[in-house]
Amino acid sequence: MASPPYLYADWLSGRTPPKGWDAADAVGDGWTEDELSAFIRDAARPWTPPVAEAHKARPAAIGKTIATNDDWQMELLRGEKGRIKPGATRNWALFLEHHPDLSGIFAFDAFKMGVVLMRRPPWERARGNWRERALQDRDYSEAVMWLEANDMTPKVANIAPVIQTVAEHARFDRLTDYLEGLVWDRRPRLHNWLTYYMGIEDTAYARTVGLRWLISSVARGLEPGCKVDTMPILEGPQGARKSTAVRMLYGDDFFTDELSDIGSKDAMMEMQGIWGLEVAEMHRFNASETSAVKKFLRKQTDRFRPPYGRSVVEAPRRVCLCGTINPDGNPYLKDTTGGRSFWPLTVGRIDIEAIAADRDQLWAEAVALYRAKTPWWVQEEEQPAVVAEQEKRTDVDVWVEVIVPTLKGRRSVSQYDILKSLGIAAKDADWRHAGRIGRIMKKLGWTASRDRRGGEDRVVFLNPSFAEGVDEDKVF
Repeated sequence: MASPPYLYADWLSGRTPPKGWDAADAVGDGWTEDELSAFIRDAARPWTPPVAEAHKARPAAIGKTIATNDDWQMELLRGEKGRIKPGATRNWALFLEHHPDLSGIFAFDAFKMGVVLMRRPPWERARGNWRERALQDRDYSEAVMWLEANDMTPKVANIAPVIQTVAEHARFDRLTDYLEGLVWDRRPRLHNWLTYYMGIEDTAYARTVGLRWLISSVARGLEPGCKVDTMPILEGPQGARKSTAVRMLYGDDFFTDELSDIGSKDAMMEMQGIWGLEVAEMHRFNASETSAVKKFLRKQTDRFRPPYGRSVVEAPRRVCLCGTINPDGNPYLKDTTGGRSFWPLTVGRIDIEAIAADRDQLWAEAVALYRAKTPWWVQEEEQPAVVAEQEKRTDVDVWVEVIVPTLKGRRSVSQYDILKSLGIAAKDADWRHAGRIGRIMKKLGWTASRDRRGGEDRVVFLNPSFAEGVDEDKVF
């Protein structure tokens, strides 16, 4: 039986042949099967499956649609005899946005808060596959030289805001696009994902924290600047692949473990375009470093002036933090009040391949729960289990064991009485002793006050448990 005439028509692996001469014409011209096969082997190009739409950055043009013909030239400013004005800023912008050589190149990534080049610019000499990249300093001068070659007269000093304006017309948000493009397969995974993927003991606490962690990350992605003042801390020996797990979860495009000093202006700028930030080796942090992390967590908006920028930028937070620790057996949380920000989790065997395979579905389910108004903060009934885990890692001041018995049954206690219980003479005490006592009493829930009776100015601490209606016998 003769071979069907269109056996080779689809020779570009799924793409329709171009108009004009094709395999059907070859068959009609009398080509043999061997001749046609040899031609296909020589002419065929490798085919790469297209990237799923959900994972592609999709800059959506706003304002005027990018021209696909020469209509944009009608908007150029012209002078005498219809000549294009080479020094008009408007004309530079029209060329940069609509000329066939540059159309679709500049876009503004709202997540990274910067201009990106979406396709290869005409001045790019490198060969091979093009990978979208951030705008670089050299692109300004290259754009000026390109415009000059097209009879424009721009200046390097003036081109940056023009490129920024053009890019804003193709504004997109790669994190929002990613999250909103996910489709959940309706298979629940989040209820015990920490156990399944990271080998963490399956407890009510782990289920609570695992759920809140991912939903809070989605909230930061879809609701920039929302309050997220907590962070998980993964505990495990060196080599447990904790960092790899966090990187795989958030994805290379959205993750970093490198940041300048937390709280610095450089750190604020470096965080733009980051969704997951690892804070490593937290067991080495001293009290001031831990305090800086807690202060950093509480911020919902960052204010800074970008390099070469004229205005201060207010950037709602998109980043979520995750700590990692190689435990040495010593407590690493410095106090119980600030420690509420941290969710400690001891990892077991981490399955990196499973995280990679199911990453999109984990986030897709988290998106579904976020849209269903599931809270991403710990609920009141969940708090005791969280506090219990935090207290296991809290560095307790040894003075507490001495002070607590002194307080039993008392409505108030003076700083002098506490010093006496500690065996410290008042004449030997200084501001460091007072500060340490004050911190302990605050953690215990007592309120500092001043007692000026008898002509003396004394610091006293009041027990709020002796408020009206409280049974004194139940105190301590």
